[in-house]
Amino acid sequence: MTEILSALLLLGGIEDPNGNPPTTKAMAEAFEQLFDFHFNSIYDCQGELYRRKPCNLTKTLDAMKGALMKEYKRKENGKKY
Repeated sequence: MTEILSALLLLGGIEDPNGNPPTTKAMAEAFEQLFDFHFNSIYDCQGELYRRKPCNLTKTLDAMKGALMKEYKRKENGKKY
């Protein structure tokens, strides 16, 4: 879950009601409510993630971006004006 949360934060594009990017803490709280679990400390979890994956930190992010772009293009091509 930490990888997904971190990737979504790094992707950007998610905004709070004021149009600002959400804080890490706010995103973690949303994930906790949505998936019914608890991060002990999101900042510690992210630190462990970065220590565990010293290289290719963006592999998950790149895969998610590729999948999102593919879906976006598929939907754009299917739209009728």
